Formats: sequence, structure tokens, C-alpha cells
Amino acid sequence: MDSAFGGLELVVDTDVPGGEKSVQEETWSVREDGSLLHGKTGIQIGELGLADGATKFSINQDEIEIDRTALLGRGAGGIVTRAVHIPTNTILAVKVVHVEDKSKRTQLINDLHTLLRIQKSAFLIQLYAAYVHKETGCVNIALEYMDYGSLSDLKRKMQGAWEDKYHSLIMMQILEGLKTLHLSYVVHRDVKLGNILINSRGVVKVTDFGISKKLGDSLEVCDTFVGTATHMSPERVLGEDYSFAADIWSLGLCVYELASGAYPYGSIASFPVLFDNLCNKPEPRLQDRQDASRFTPQICNFVEHCLQRIPLKRKTAIQLQCHEWILDNMFRVTQAEFIVWLHSMRDHTT
Repeated sequence: MDSAFGGLELVVDTDVPGGEKSVQEETWSVREDGSLLHGKTGIQIGELGLADGATKFSINQDEIEIDRTALLGRGAGGIVTRAVHIPTNTILAVKVVHVEDKSKRTQLINDLHTLLRIQKSAFLIQLYAAYVHKETGCVNIALEYMDYGSLSDLKRKMQGAWEDKYHSLIMMQILEGLKTLHLSYVVHRDVKLGNILINSRGVVKVTDFGISKKLGDSLEVCDTFVGTATHMSPERVLGEDYSFAADIWSLGLCVYELASGAYPYGSIASFPVLFDNLCNKPEPRLQDRQDASRFTPQICNFVEHCLQRIPLKRKTAIQLQCHEWILDNMFRVTQAEFIVWLHSMRDHTT
């Protein structure tokens, strides 16, 4: 997709003094030409594209045709719809953000800032462009299109248990994306099936960085309460400081969900119920389910390494990539076989 899209690849340096706290401050202003300027980062978004004060990226937005009837989903800060880059016939996913909403402005700049500053990775969604739509006044963010949707979509299609060889290959790619984020000192803070996308080539990518947080160094921690409550780690629900291990807890829930077909805590009626589940009851274990016989000891152990109430007991993304469940299974399936399996899963009618 990179080569097909030609010059529409962004390379912008947006690191600024002050760290993540500065990014979250509301310092937006409107320039004479109608463009939006974020003072702390220097990011400027206008009808012609994106700039950071030193580097400019121009785009002819007339070349991006948005299909407003093809809603792909809703992410942190806006809706996502299908579009096409006319000159190259490249399909895009365009996030449409109404910037009059303060919270959406904050998520917008955080999403852009994270996508621009982290190391390029084949397992993180790619940003192509950002511009103010001249008719609606919304900020449009053109992203890589993943034609098979999210793992949440795939989960709704599946019947019975997934074979470990397919499941582990998916998780290996997610771990690669999280590893890149964590090595860039970024905590995603909203890891869930809906924020993990997959395409017909069998590539899995982490997306939606609207509430991600960049830490100043490896010892710094987060202390804010944002994200999807059902996938928060115990330390986050308790209001304690947290770091990269919070993403690993959320990943463990994803593995559990895909393996069993169900969220481990069932229906959550209220926050006190969620609090009690996360902070007082035993951590979820696949081997404790009534249908435990259908899970291999390896995947049970993998989930156990993720879902530890004490953050320091959780494995890191790098350590989990070396887990026997990953290494023993991912080489048992070819990419071609994986693609065929994905196609059959996606087209399965429930």
C-alpha cells in the first residue's frame, strides 16, 4: 500500500519540549487562512494538509473521495468512513473529527502526535494525511484501510474455538505493534478487539491512539483515568499509577475473549461490579472455565502471564513474543493458509 499511495506518506517531526503534558493542553488557535494551529506542538492543520512549523505536507483534498454512506466504525474522537485516493485508486479509512468539541480536539492532536513521532511499524496503522475539509470544517485524517475490519468483527463471525496456530499468529503481530509503542515510551491505554484491525493479506495492526500517553522515560508512569473501562487493568481502576503493563492486561483479556468467545467477567452492570471483579475476585483463567478441556496448557499459561493483578508480575511484550504458545504455533501455519482461514472466518454467516 505504501508504494501505491506514492507521495502520500507523512514524515513529520513533532517532538516538542514539555512532553505529553504539553500535548494535552488546549492551545488551539485559528489562523487567518482558516487553518488550526496547536501552539504547544506546532502542528498546523489546514485545507492543504498538515505542517509542524518546519516541515510541510500538502495534499489536494479533491483527490480524496469520501463515501459518506460507508461507515466503518467509531474511534476515539470521531467516526471513520471509507474513501478512495482517486489518482492511485487506493482505498482509505478517513476519520472525521468535529473539532468544536474540546475532548475530540485533544484526542485528535494526541492521535496525530503519536502516529507521527513513533517508529514506523508494519503492525501499527499508517497515517497518510490530515486536513481541514473545506466544506464541513471537520478535520479529516486519512489512514490505512484494513478491509477485514477489527478483531471484534471477526469474533462475531467465529464458531467454536480458534486453532492455536491462527490465534498465536494474530497475537504475535499485536505484540509486535505494542512492542514498538512501548519501546517508544508510549502506553496505548485502550487495547481491545475493536482497536485491532486486520486485512485480507493476513496483516494485523494496532490502531486508535487518541488516548495514548507518551512517558518521558522508562520510569515514568501514567495517572489519568481514560479508556474503555471493561478493559482497564486493576491498577487503573484503583486509581494507581500505571505504565506499559496496563496494556498487557488488556491484551490478556483480548486473548481470553478470542479463545473462549466471551469477555471473562460477563455482563457488567455498573462500575462497582467491575471494580469488585478486577480488584477482589481471582484473575480470569481459561483453565477455570467449565469448557477448559478445549484449551491447550500453553494458551492457558500465556493468559496467566498477562492477567496478573500485580503489574510487575506481568510479562512484557518482548517476553510474551518468546512464549512457547507463540513460538510453537506461529510456524505451524503459512501465510497463505492463514489468509484462507481468515477468508472463511470473515465470510461465515452467524
